[in-house]
Amino acid sequence: MWLQNLRVGKRALTVAAEQLVALAGCLSGFEEASDKILRKLSGIRLSESTVQRTTKDAGQRLRQMLDAQIDFQEKQSWQWNRDAAGRTCAYVSIDATGVRQQGRRGAKAEGRMPYVGMIYNPPPRSDSGPIKDRRYLAGLYDLTDLGRQLHREALSVGWQDAEVQIALSDGAPCLEKFLATYFPKAQRILDFFHAAEHLAELARTLYNEEEFHETFRRWRGQLKQHGGAAVLAELEVLDPTGWSNEAKAIWQRELGYFRSNVGRMDYPTYLSNGWQIGSGPIEAACKTVINRRLNGTGMRWSAAGTNHLAALRACYLSEPKRWNSFWNASYLQK
Repeated sequence: MWLQNLRVGKRALTVAAEQLVALAGCLSGFEEASDKILRKLSGIRLSESTVQRTTKDAGQRLRQMLDAQIDFQEKQSWQWNRDAAGRTCAYVSIDATGVRQQGRRGAKAEGRMPYVGMIYNPPPRSDSGPIKDRRYLAGLYDLTDLGRQLHREALSVGWQDAEVQIALSDGAPCLEKFLATYFPKAQRILDFFHAAEHLAELARTLYNEEEFHETFRRWRGQLKQHGGAAVLAELEVLDPTGWSNEAKAIWQRELGYFRSNVGRMDYPTYLSNGWQIGSGPIEAACKTVINRRLNGTGMRWSAAGTNHLAALRACYLSEPKRWNSFWNASYLQK
């Protein structure tokens, strides 16, 4: 009874201690969390394995709550920032990144690609400040499950209240289908820098070093100032006489890319509206949520470990209230 009143968990940790241990394991390697961080910050002395299991338990509990659609955070509409026309704008984005995996008995396994989904409220383009309103989901999700969960999270922060809804991606077909399915009213924009990379590859294939730089600068400027349709029109009338078979194949591939994506390349309009045209926030999210913790030197993870730690980091790195809301609610699920 005494231990129950103190809310001591199965690892003989109080509520506060368990949260501190999970936070340390979420932010740094389990060995460092055990040997340095916890001892210096709190005087807590735990083995590396206890830190690992405590962090895993918290991440597992969080993922179970998300999968069961348990609302642990109060719904509250964000104050969406406005575009050049004074309309409130909400943003969504998604990407994937690689994590090395470990098989049974320590065997090396093929790497896997956890997704990171993000609902966010970036400052106006004239303001270079940080994105304060942001919410992440991360893990080895099936895209159907992730879509349903991310849409729920979007609604809980007032996605439907924004006058303009914008979806940014790198143009991968599976991600475009995802955004069209779960955020059908959103204006989909292809990340400008991914489109420019395709132009750079084509220019590098077709021209020598000096001509490459000149041509790429011109194409890139045309893409931003006149949009994908203008660039596509120029690419289509290039004369392939004298090109190698490889160059012709790359040209045809890039023509196909621009034809498929030209409807999401109206960059002059997007810019005049004051909208974001780069997927930098979701790329940064992949680095901060996943790579900085799960892709350290020599690290390998089980699928469960990937899911649990990704969920915890996504929660912690979202807007400040989310981490506290999870911990306040999670003990009701024990």
